[in-house]
Amino acid sequence: MTIRKIQVNCVATLMLFLLGCSGPNEPKQREVFPVKGVVTYKGKPMPDASVVLHPVNKKDDGLPTYLPRGHVDEDGKFSVSTYQKGDGAPAGTYKVSFSWQGPLKGVSEEEEDKLREKIPRKYRNPNTSGFIVTILETENSAMEFVLK
Repeated sequence: MTIRKIQVNCVATLMLFLLGCSGPNEPKQREVFPVKGVVTYKGKPMPDASVVLHPVNKKDDGLPTYLPRGHVDEDGKFSVSTYQKGDGAPAGTYKVSFSWQGPLKGVSEEEEDKLREKIPRKYRNPNTSGFIVTILETENSAMEFVLK
């Protein structure tokens, strides 16, 4: 074999190896779209609350289903994450649930475990919260949830 053929064979082998490394063992993900909004309870922000999106129609594409969720800041603003912080949610229709134990600044994990929810039970269940949203294949930044 000539040196040229050996180099070509090495390059071809390396390319096949690299293609094999990104093959079927890597989890595939659905495309996500930015989701931002505001949530309030009795007219006030809900710092440290959670917003969780529950798909109405589960996709039958063989990919795992994750529940997109957001963490509410001191101003009541949140952005939704599915795979990475703030990446958004797959397009589709979702029922929304909320959880809020009050501001958690300075609260230890042990103390947090003992805190009670500060919102009515109906908001903690996606089937009774009364909130349904549709995530579009674009930026979704005008979501507003007003809990009473």
